Amino acid sequence: MLTSQHPKRSLLTHGFSALLILSAGLLPTAQAASAKPKAAAAASASAATNEVELRFFPLPQQRHQIHSVMRMKMDMRMEPFEGMSEEERAKMEQAMQAAKMPMSMRSEFDQQVTTTAADKQGNFQLQLRGKSLPLEMSNSAGERVGPPKATVDIKIDAKLNQKTGSFQSMKMAGMDAASSGLSEGLLKQLLSSMSALEGRRLKVGESAEMPLDMALPIPKGPGMDLKMLGRYTLVKLENGVADFDVGVNITMAMNDDKAEAAVAAAAAASSAASAPDATASAPAAPLMTASGQGQGRMSWRVADRLVLNQAMNLAMNMRMQAPGKPVMNMKVDMEMEASGKNLKR
Repeated sequence: MLTSQHPKRSLLTHGFSALLILSAGLLPTAQAASAKPKAAAAASASAATNEVELRFFPLPQQRHQIHSVMRMKMDMRMEPFEGMSEEERAKMEQAMQAAKMPMSMRSEFDQQVTTTAADKQGNFQLQLRGKSLPLEMSNSAGERVGPPKATVDIKIDAKLNQKTGSFQSMKMAGMDAASSGLSEGLLKQLLSSMSALEGRRLKVGESAEMPLDMALPIPKGPGMDLKMLGRYTLVKLENGVADFDVGVNITMAMNDDKAEAAVAAAAAASSAASAPDATASAPAAPLMTASGQGQGRMSWRVADRLVLNQAMNLAMNMRMQAPGKPVMNMKVDMEMEASGKNLKR
């Protein structure tokens, strides 16, 4: 099987899927803009028709439901490594033929976000409960492949303060260790990035960028460096609904921490012996590199900070390698959709 050639592929797939689920689900829940108050003067009221104020912080006493769907098509080719025998090459080719690429995947995710009323100090609770439907995976022949069907439950409980606009505490549960490490790290970084844009005003035609730069540890695995840049351009504001064009750029690199430590140790030993070794001091090659771009659209209702509809197409190229193993080159095309509703209305 191809997974035996690259045991970390499953970890990457599940971790990256968790990352995308949170990006498509949690992020839009908090992304918000607030129109100027209705009581504003007539002069400013006219300006408010084409301007919003970015407000990312969740509101108290809300109950939102969001349904997300992700479709993914993955094609893969393998490159022989240096010194690979003819027998090993033949087995690699047989494995590729048996895989019947490209693979198609589909997943659905439902989540409900509830916030309580704020107390006199401005504190209130946020509760998120999410559940994914079983991942569907098939090859080019339409045959079901992959792991047994299983659902994933996500639970997030947080304490927020309306006056300071801060998350005072947060607990996350319900995911495996690797995906939880990715998702919790992503969520905390998203909250930090969003706070930097809080209160910024956008007119129709103007854009706001939100960078995300983070290093994610993965239990019993390599670390992942992730860089994301989201760009939101306001294209229309009508009847209390703001429409945004959305663009995203993603780069990722996964490095083997043990390999890096071994290289550093070898370099230190060479230095101590006054006989530096250029090979030993060279940095370890990444186990995985990836880059991608996406384009989409988002419709967001100002009054209750709810994403009504969102769609995104994302294309990524990945390269995975490990010593003594064939190099994997993957092309991934994703379509993501999300829709939301306010359960209190």
